[in-house]
Parts: sequence; structure tokens; C-alpha cells
Amino acid sequence: MKENGRYLREQLLAVPGVKQVRGLGLLLAAEIEGEAGAVAESCMKAGLLLNAVRPTALRLAPPLVVTKPEIDAAITILEEALC
Repeated sequence: MKENGRYLREQLLAVPGVKQVRGLGLLLAAEIEGEAGAVAESCMKAGLLLNAVRPTALRLAPPLVVTKPEIDAAITILEEALC
């Protein structure tokens, strides 16, 4: 679980448009450039469930059994939504 939390944090920080990542383990918030609500809606339409907790912050709370390929798929969806 700790390894996947670190992996998710690293992948989020590599996404263009993500300014900061905070949180512990797999429960993370990503501060983004742009409106979080619109990004969350776009992600939901593509199959990634996350929520906008502030105007420019998204909360990610994957299950504890998430795999690296699933994290990669989520990051891909987020990248597309931020473009």
C-alpha cells in the first residue's frame, strides 16, 4: 500500500497542470491549474471517479487494492481531462 501511495503521488506530480499533491498514502489531493469541477466531471465521463474538494483541488481515494496499471489508467484519464 505504501508503495502504491508513493507511486500515485509521483505519477500525479508528473501530470502537466498539477501544481501540488498533498495527503498520505492513497488518500491524496491534487492542486491543479484550472477549475476542478469541470475536470472532475470530464474524468467521471471517462470512468474515473474523483471529486472537487475546492475550486482548484481534486481528491483521489482509490481502494487499498489498487494496482499500478489501474493507477496508470487513472493518470491517463486525468491528463486528458486537464488538456
